[in-house]
Amino acid sequence: MQFLRPTPWLGAVILLSLAGGLATASQVEQLSGVVNSVNLEARKIAVTPTGKDQDVDVTVNDQTVMTTQDGKTIHLKDLKQGDGLGVAHTGGVASKIIVAIKPSELTGHVKSVGANLKTFVVTETGTTVDVTVAVTPETTIVNTAGKKMELKDLKKGDGVGISHVNSVASKVVVNVKPVE
Repeated sequence: MQFLRPTPWLGAVILLSLAGGLATASQVEQLSGVVNSVNLEARKIAVTPTGKDQDVDVTVNDQTVMTTQDGKTIHLKDLKQGDGLGVAHTGGVASKIIVAIKPSELTGHVKSVGANLKTFVVTETGTTVDVTVAVTPETTIVNTAGKKMELKDLKKGDGVGISHVNSVASKVVVNVKPVE
C-alpha cells in the first residue's frame, strides 16, 4: 500500500540573531515513513523511514503544521501506528507534517445490503456488533481471487475484509459464501 510520494520541499531556514546579523543557516530535511509510536507528553513521533529499520524521532512544537493529505488539520493525539507521514524538519523539529491516515480494518460477515446500493451492514467477527459501511464510486470490491465485484453481488453470509476511514470503505475483499 502506498502512503505518500516524496515531496520536493526544498529550502533553507535562515536564522537571524538579535543584532540583525546572520547567525546560522540550517537545511530543511525531508523524511517519509510510517508512525511507529507517539509520545504525547514529550511531543515526539517515532517514525520508521521508508526502506529503513531504525526509527527517527521527530519533535512537534506549537509552530508545526500537521494536516491530512486533503488539507484537514490533524493533531498529534490523532496519529496512530501505521499512519504514513511526510515530514519537513530542521534538526529533528518538524515544521510541516502531511499525514496519510492508515485505514481502519474490519472483518465480518455481510448481514444485509442497502436497497440504495450505497451501504451494507457487516456483523463484526467475534462479536454481535453490526457496522454499517458506506461505499463510494472510489471503493474497490474484489473477491479473494482479485476479480472485481459490485455491491449488488454481495450476499448475506459472505465473509468480508474491509479497509475503511470513518466507516467509508476504500477496499472490500469478499470471501463468497458457498452456495448450499
